Amino acid sequence: MSQSLKLIPPSLSSKEKDIVESVNEKRKLPTAQELVGHYEAQGLDTKEASAKVIEDLQNALFRVVTSNRKKKDLEAKFMAETSRKLDVIYSRLVHLDMKLDSKPGYGGALAIGVASAGFGSIFPSHVAPAFANIWNAVRSATGPRS
Repeated sequence: MSQSLKLIPPSLSSKEKDIVESVNEKRKLPTAQELVGHYEAQGLDTKEASAKVIEDLQNALFRVVTSNRKKKDLEAKFMAETSRKLDVIYSRLVHLDMKLDSKPGYGGALAIGVASAGFGSIFPSHVAPAFANIWNAVRSATGPRS
């Protein structure tokens, strides 16, 4: 008996607890006649007992439906939040991927290095004196005539 009381939620009335206890003991759901008989044993006539059984069953059904609805609302909220988080993670990965793709690989870096080394060796010996000659020619042509 004490084990079956642990399975009964504290929010149930004493009448509902009696029904739950009988269900736990029998391991089967009571029939409508058994429920009506239960309320008749408490002093209600058949019509009142039937109305009370219908009311209790409607309340139980309402509790089951609303508890399922709350679970579905929580699941929908969880799924929406998870979806939003996955979208943020995906956008960050795409951004990181674009950054990695925009940089040259090993072959490109090697080609850039070779080209810059060639430009650095040619510029001081051949290009710099040519620019100096052009500069001097322009300066002498545009300078003051005496």
